[in-house]
Amino acid sequence: MQTDSYRLATELNDMAVFEWDIPADRLDYDERLPIIIQNELPRENVKEHLLKARLVHPDNRIEFRNQVNRMLTMKTQRSAPFQEFNLEFRIYTRNRYFIWVRVKYRAEFVDGEAKKVTGFLQNINSFRQEESRLKQVIERDPMTGLYSKTHAPYLVNQTIADKSRTNALLVLDLDNFKSVNDKLGHLIGDAVIMDMAMNLKTTFRKTDILGHIGGDEFMVMMKDINSPEVVVQKCIQLRDILRRVYQHEGEEVSVSASIGIALAPEHGEDYNLLFTRADAALAESKRQGKDTETIYREGMENAEERETDNAELPTQNFRKMLSNPMDYIFEMVFHSKDTSLAVQLLLQIFAKYFKVHRAYVFWHVDGPHWPRILFDYVKGEYLKAEIAHDPPLRLQIRKRYRNTKKGRFSECADTSQLTERARREFQRRNICSYIQCAVMDGENFIGSVGFDDCKKARTWTKEEHEILFAFSEIMRRFLFGQIYFEMKKRNGRWAL
Repeated sequence: MQTDSYRLATELNDMAVFEWDIPADRLDYDERLPIIIQNELPRENVKEHLLKARLVHPDNRIEFRNQVNRMLTMKTQRSAPFQEFNLEFRIYTRNRYFIWVRVKYRAEFVDGEAKKVTGFLQNINSFRQEESRLKQVIERDPMTGLYSKTHAPYLVNQTIADKSRTNALLVLDLDNFKSVNDKLGHLIGDAVIMDMAMNLKTTFRKTDILGHIGGDEFMVMMKDINSPEVVVQKCIQLRDILRRVYQHEGEEVSVSASIGIALAPEHGEDYNLLFTRADAALAESKRQGKDTETIYREGMENAEERETDNAELPTQNFRKMLSNPMDYIFEMVFHSKDTSLAVQLLLQIFAKYFKVHRAYVFWHVDGPHWPRILFDYVKGEYLKAEIAHDPPLRLQIRKRYRNTKKGRFSECADTSQLTERARREFQRRNICSYIQCAVMDGENFIGSVGFDDCKKARTWTKEEHEILFAFSEIMRRFLFGQIYFEMKKRNGRWAL
């Protein structure tokens, strides 16, 4: 009965018991431990294996080694022959995934030295994942993935507590955004907001704090700046990226950004005061004609309240793009007023999210060797896809198409490892890595959707495969004919 109760308890708590005889350097454990960690632990030469900690995640390895060393080298009084320890860390499984485990153990000391360790190991991966999920919900804005309007102020106040450094709080919003929602629809508006978030991520440093306040309003805390001029130059760079013109049924909708700036500690020593003054500077930017930045000056708060240009946006889970890309893309393109614009925005969002330099959609309407470019997003000074993907390059890509469970793909993680002829074709166009998903109509190759990385080799992830496959399926089933009709109706030519 005792054995049955013990087994039931360990199974219910997803734990296993172990014992380490330190003088003999031997480890014994029950049958559940290999099941929990999906791996075998060495039973001999235990000390050596523990100090190498090869199965422990690199981020937890130093702490793990330090605790083992501390236990082995510490001395205790005879009145305290036992010491208890706790540690949580990630351990690799046989498939090279990792799981979180908690180890609680008691070391027995004889003559002041550790002789035996007895304890249990428990799988806490589900608890950690739920903890991470709840933290994400609290800290992150669901629409953009930036810090939420409740968590960003907390981080800002932590930053400006150090009054020896100068920081800058930027408050930004999009000019004429209401026209985007009114004329192009809320889903296009959502895409513009997410595109704005992506641009913030690529413009500012990883150490800066990026937050979505709501609607089309954002905030940035630039940390540890050398001078206000640095902030102004960064604002000019961002405004150049955000300045866009969207066309719909003969009308143009121009979008730009206005920015207000407040410096800490000069203009305030807490978030609320800094935000009020940065918001007043933003109002001044609006009054000056928009598409500019303004640094706060004394008395700006007393100016008339700025006109509101915001429109409340429906809650849109940013992660839906990754968790269910097919539904996300379908909803985006079919509920928008302009299908072509929706596809172009989606392509930009995907390219920025996955940090690629070129994203494109080809339609092989006249056969596989004569593609026509439908959409093309290029970051920086690289060639457009219709130029870079000339016949010699297309031939090399076509050779590498393979059927997979998620569609027909051609990809290469590192083009420098290809044959000399193929390597030459890719290097001539600065393509270090690429991935394409074919758009298939039965056995007929009718198009392709792809990404190019022009700076480095990279392994293409499951998420990237799923996004491209979903995009190719939507293009195949519904969009090629519709987009062609829209483009011909608009201007009678292929380029958007």
